[in-house]
Amino acid sequence: MHQSWIARASFWVIVFTTLFLLVTGCGKMKKMVGITQEDEDEEYPAEVSQETVVIDNKTFVRSRNPYYLIYPEQPEYIYAEKGTEFEGLQVSLAKSVAKYISKEKGKAGTGIPPEKLQEMVRQEVERILREQGQGGVLYASRVKSTSPYTGRAVAVIPALSETPKGYDGINLTLANGLRAELQRQKDLTVINEEATKEALTKVTGSKLAARHNIQALGDALGVQGIIITQVIPPGTRDSSGYLVMEVYETFLGSQVKALPEASPPGALTIDAAYTAVRKDAGLLADQIRGLDWFGRIEFMKEGKVFLNVGNNSGLKPGSLLAVVQPGKEIINPQTQASLGYTADIIQGELKVTDVLGNNGAAATIVTGGPFKPNEKVKGR
Repeated sequence: MHQSWIARASFWVIVFTTLFLLVTGCGKMKKMVGITQEDEDEEYPAEVSQETVVIDNKTFVRSRNPYYLIYPEQPEYIYAEKGTEFEGLQVSLAKSVAKYISKEKGKAGTGIPPEKLQEMVRQEVERILREQGQGGVLYASRVKSTSPYTGRAVAVIPALSETPKGYDGINLTLANGLRAELQRQKDLTVINEEATKEALTKVTGSKLAARHNIQALGDALGVQGIIITQVIPPGTRDSSGYLVMEVYETFLGSQVKALPEASPPGALTIDAAYTAVRKDAGLLADQIRGLDWFGRIEFMKEGKVFLNVGNNSGLKPGSLLAVVQPGKEIINPQTQASLGYTADIIQGELKVTDVLGNNGAAATIVTGGPFKPNEKVKGR
């Protein structure tokens, strides 16, 4: 009798525990993907349904990115082809994924490891997207990199052609001082002054920071980032002068950050340049670390692909890399403003076979090819 009572009590404890886990699991899942009761009732902002762009005679509508709260590196909004998007996609996904995870937890009877949970979420989201015709979305913006590969390479280049001649000395001090400070950062590779001078022969036109010039300099130097320094003397409307340090990423050739340090009249000196370097070097180093990680194909020989990234990036034999091209820029036809870029275009896949040093690796082609020097590779 006593044992029967214990058995019945144990049964109901298990039942209530299971129900509790299912309910809290569902709630946690909803919380993880960002759904609350307020979210279910929320109306999407007007610009989500009203902002459209036309690319190749196809209309794309700006809407919530279903991956946004599942993968931290994803942008909040995407451009999906008109007719394939639907309002409330994020909420619908959250409900479906929460239901799916609860069911799987019930089957397993035990806790699910975090990495397994993430994979289950990814598979369920991709299944729903396929059913809803959501493949091939366009990314509205690029975001800070969350690549597993570390280490970045950077070049510091003074814009001497765009600086009044009397300020060349200050600008060179600014660039050289910044180069020296960044060289102290163990996870940054800083290109020397002579190499940057040689790379400047690749520049065309009068504007050093033009997108095509940034990309050409990046390819010539093998870097992910470039910092351009410039001195702007006092003008008639502004009595202050400025020491400017601008960060550019070389994958797309776009500006990431600009730091103008104002100097009062008569204070644009070499000492002011040193002060600006000491103040901003750490912030600029963080900006470089946050750039999208990618490497370049150096050359191909005897069936192998040789890359300009190695131990400094954490590459290991067996690492898989995608060969990619930048996506298309999205221009608002009414305002001509740039809205961002489409997702990278994957050309093929490589598998690292040997790491040759800090800045070199050899790989074999898994798919795609043949490839050419300066084609870009990113982590899979």
